[in-house]
Amino acid sequence: MKILINALSGNGDALMFSPTLKVLKEKIPGVQIGMLAMYKSVKEMYSESPYLTNIYFIDFLHQSKIKSLKEIKEIRKNKYDISINTYPANRFEYNFLNFLLGAKKRIAHHYIHTNFFRFEFLNSVLVDEVKDRHNVLQNYEIARAVVEIPSEDKVSNMEIAIKDEDIKAAENWFKEINPDNKLIVGFHTGSALLKNHIHKRWDKIKYADLGKRLIDEYNAIILLFGNERDLNTEVNEMLGNHGVFASTNNFMDSMARQKFCDLFVSNDTAFLHSAGAFGIPTVGIFAYTNHKELYPWNTKYIIVRKDLDCSPCFYNSPKPATFLWKGEDDFKCMKTISVDEVFEACEKLLSVKIPDNRKPGNSI
Repeated sequence: MKILINALSGNGDALMFSPTLKVLKEKIPGVQIGMLAMYKSVKEMYSESPYLTNIYFIDFLHQSKIKSLKEIKEIRKNKYDISINTYPANRFEYNFLNFLLGAKKRIAHHYIHTNFFRFEFLNSVLVDEVKDRHNVLQNYEIARAVVEIPSEDKVSNMEIAIKDEDIKAAENWFKEINPDNKLIVGFHTGSALLKNHIHKRWDKIKYADLGKRLIDEYNAIILLFGNERDLNTEVNEMLGNHGVFASTNNFMDSMARQKFCDLFVSNDTAFLHSAGAFGIPTVGIFAYTNHKELYPWNTKYIIVRKDLDCSPCFYNSPKPATFLWKGEDDFKCMKTISVDEVFEACEKLLSVKIPDNRKPGNSI
């Protein structure tokens, strides 16, 4: 059997498919699994996966439609038996692509908030979306549509395979920046910009204030992750230039370095989920997205959010995020989260004693 996985969303969504990828490989004898990505960082994240036979990249966002169609045609020649749209993927383009790839069995989700023009009917099997179910579990239901899985089977952790040389490079980097073996706290202060998601970001001034308190009270080193270079520069300046830039142009550098963090603080972004994959205690700062569907999977975590009557107000939709409130109350779900609240969450996760002989990056 040959299966193609269409992991067309960003890194966080693609990562939350990894437990399903593993179970498909383990439960189907002799299966060959390919993956199609449209973000290079997704391809990089899965490039060392032991469960994939092939991984393809099509730059749908930046190249001509004609070139994309030619590359789709080349993938179609592999004659996959099953093609799967990972969850969430409810744009009509994703369903149309799944159809073009030519598999006889095409699996995707039927979304609660949808309409005829999403072209869900182009798929031959639709799995019902369930409100407030974690994305990992939404994806896992796809596996049940392919192979029989005992109901008592526990869904595994998310996985990111990292080359030994990348881990070694990260170890050497930490020896340089942390010779005294201090507590390592990672921040991701940014977010994607698509669909108005810049408003997922907690205020940069508050991140800086949080960093100062962690430095003062825990003697921590603050690592700044993400490709939002200008934003991280501003935060670092407010930290008195005591932060450390942890991300490079190579996405796997970020992953290898994040693996060594003792605590991670993040908005609702891919770094929140990779922290979960590495088992790092994580503070997730949530505004209008659904924390019940997106909390860090299978790790110790605390979600900091405001339980407003209107939230969560953003569901899996191709439309940009919009908000009910205007003026001073605009985005109040994020604006009203205080430094004290996030610091208290950090303290709770740091309350477990850290062994004196811990190596850099061992989780607490």
